[in-house]
Amino acid sequence: MSQLDFSFGFAFEFAFGFSWLAFDFGRIDLAFGSMITYLPFHMRIETERKLFVCIRVDNKMRDQLEHCAARDKMYFDGSNPQYLQVIRSVEEAFIGKIVDAGAAAASMDDLKRNIFSILTKVAPGRHRDDAIKVFALDDGDPPPLPPKEGEGETNDGSYTY
Repeated sequence: MSQLDFSFGFAFEFAFGFSWLAFDFGRIDLAFGSMITYLPFHMRIETERKLFVCIRVDNKMRDQLEHCAARDKMYFDGSNPQYLQVIRSVEEAFIGKIVDAGAAAASMDDLKRNIFSILTKVAPGRHRDDAIKVFALDDGDPPPLPPKEGEGETNDGSYTY
């Protein structure tokens, strides 16, 4: 039987194997009704890029981290890879652990529990399980911090905080 291609239009692939549109997004086997998915986009797996398993730092957590005891700052200052690290994106900050590329999926549950355990010590409160995110890390300097309300650019071009 024939297959139906999802494209910018529909193309039918007959028993002759002729398809008039090359940009497929998937196909449905009309004989069995199953979906055969594949992405023809040009993608690659980066086997060397590290991952960051983290939770977003909200205002309450930011205050808790700023005011935690000096002895507990070691748990998130980034000096020890066994503990947490704070990394910023353009507009938000995240706290979590850096994981080597190709980490086993089975280790993610243990990693999530470890992150929550450390966060309970330095920023007590209820953290939702679905708040844990995984992002790919990119080499380079973090983006500049946006100015806080009431603070801004000084005469020399730097920002006051």
